[in-house]
Amino acid sequence: MIYIKEQLAIDPQKEIQKIIELIEGKFRQLNKKIALIGLSGGLDSSLAAVLTSRSLGADKLVCYYLPERDSKPKHMRHAHLLAEHYGLKLRTIRITPMLRSMGIYSLLPLNYFPTRRLRNRAVEFGRKKFLSGSEGEFLNLRLAGTGGSWVARGNAYASSKHRVRSVILYREAERNLGLVIGAANRTELMTGTFTQWGCDHCADVMPLMHLYRSQLQVLAEYVGLPDEILHKKADPDVLPGLDDKGQLLGSFEEADQILWGLEHNLTLEDLKGSYQPDLVDYLIDLGNNSAHYRETPYNLL
Repeated sequence: MIYIKEQLAIDPQKEIQKIIELIEGKFRQLNKKIALIGLSGGLDSSLAAVLTSRSLGADKLVCYYLPERDSKPKHMRHAHLLAEHYGLKLRTIRITPMLRSMGIYSLLPLNYFPTRRLRNRAVEFGRKKFLSGSEGEFLNLRLAGTGGSWVARGNAYASSKHRVRSVILYREAERNLGLVIGAANRTELMTGTFTQWGCDHCADVMPLMHLYRSQLQVLAEYVGLPDEILHKKADPDVLPGLDDKGQLLGSFEEADQILWGLEHNLTLEDLKGSYQPDLVDYLIDLGNNSAHYRETPYNLL
């Protein structure tokens, strides 16, 4: 047995200070007037917003909540809760008209699954089958580009939303000499559970990207995020029926330990002796299939 959990332990105060210095340094270096964050109401973007506010002051931060037709009302409540709790500016821009004009909702219309029960059963099927190497393995099918029509359509449906959000954030940033702050974490980066060229990929500063998702939980507790945000599921809020990104990885805590082991060249024998062998293989596949997300654009420089 190997014990990786201790390796993921962090000193919250030191990490927060490093993040604050990174944001403040780039803000001054690039001569920006404000910082912008796409606030989803989830833990990652809430934590990024709080730390940016600590770095620059609440008066220099503008948060944008960018909902669309499928957005759950609770996330808007949580975005407003965070803004009120920390005295942050929050602006709402609805992107449904833009998505509709692009034909995005026709990719997976509401009647794609005739009932909510069938929609949830389809998602649950994919979740249960992801360790079996079957065709229910949505994430790997999506990343490897080998999925059938339903995978391709679902991927385009979900990814377009975050790409439109990225366009909105940079439009606002360029109008106001703004620095775009992202909220992606290392777990997403290593598994490809983000949208390539979307708002969780494109930013001027990614202050949380060196930390795994389970480590962000520690920081969020330390800064005192509201309980409603602190304990909510990691809901990507882009696809009906998909409510917890963490479940697609087994669990963040276990997945992060395996990812740390893979990044630090621990042997497969050791990893598979301490964790579910199928989960280790699954995370390796995710890493391999999402390599192009981390490598592109390819070039001759």
